[in-house]
Amino acid sequence: MRRLRKALAPEVRRAASESICRRLISRLEGFSTVAVYLATADEIDLSPLISALLERDATPVAPRWNGATYDLARLEGLSPEFLRRGPMDVKEPAAADLVEPREVSAWIVPGLAFTRDGMRLGYGGGWYDRLLSRASEAAPRIGVAYSFQVVDSLPSEAHDTMVTEVVYEA
Repeated sequence: MRRLRKALAPEVRRAASESICRRLISRLEGFSTVAVYLATADEIDLSPLISALLERDATPVAPRWNGATYDLARLEGLSPEFLRRGPMDVKEPAAADLVEPREVSAWIVPGLAFTRDGMRLGYGGGWYDRLLSRASEAAPRIGVAYSFQVVDSLPSEAHDTMVTEVVYEA
């Protein structure tokens, strides 16, 4: 899946990300605290969603390495003064304001692959799986993917957390 994502033309990646973010913006109306991720070059770019959340005074939060594990920190913006580089050069919030996973009202979840009914193949017990295990059961977990990442079936791994729905570019 990573090879397929990396092979996408930049304009295809941008169009898919914008379409998915438009759908998420309307889907997340009324949610106050939304866990997002800061995309690497080949993932769905959530920048339009994050900007929309900030404009409507919702609180986007994203994972931040604390030296031993990941916490969720408030994301105050997308410009360089609001970001820092974490492990493996992944962007993360610079703010010190931490949010407990149980306080998040909705989760936007990356993954390598999903099934339409919510099975998820993650990144091998990575930060999202650790944080989702501490999330409220009531908070929706919305997987985001390119259409080729949505498959008929997946192997089940103990650390891969199910999602409640998958939004993808069809």
